[in-house]
Amino acid sequence: MNHEQLNAISGRTTDQKYIKFISDEGWKYHTEEQLTAGYARRVKAEQGTPLSLEEFMAERGATGDNVLVKQLYHKLLPLVEKQALTALELYQFAKFGWCRNHPEAVTAYQTGPKSWAVNTCDEEIPEDRALLLINSEYGFEASRIKLLGTPYYDATDWNFICFHCGACDWIMRNGELCQIYQ
Repeated sequence: MNHEQLNAISGRTTDQKYIKFISDEGWKYHTEEQLTAGYARRVKAEQGTPLSLEEFMAERGATGDNVLVKQLYHKLLPLVEKQALTALELYQFAKFGWCRNHPEAVTAYQTGPKSWAVNTCDEEIPEDRALLLINSEYGFEASRIKLLGTPYYDATDWNFICFHCGACDWIMRNGELCQIYQ
């Protein structure tokens, strides 16, 4: 966005979305200019335009020499280009710090003709714990489960575990089960 557009956004104090943004996230910004730029990034993402590397880093609060944030961005951008992620989801990776310390944790699997499951968790869990989780949640026989890649977990309802059982490949993502599209 250019300077005029930014001024127009900040001047719309009656805009309910802007007021909600200030209420929810205004505390993060030290100046009106930073607040306006933060809101502009969000609007840009909501309108379907991916953040640039600089905008991604600014949203993450990273300095120019943060290698992990740059690696994460470069891992995510191709997923946006092939429509596995939306521009808003790219923004959310920056905003919420998903996979911030482990860009290699970002994996994506197609779950339908136009749908994807992308990992947002970056804490590796032991294989035996992943097998127990799959077994207890969905009843798959633990001895027949073969994990595909590293299982990840952030909380009870935030997980990303790919596995093979029977004749199918599956993804357990954030408490939901999907078949991997073949």
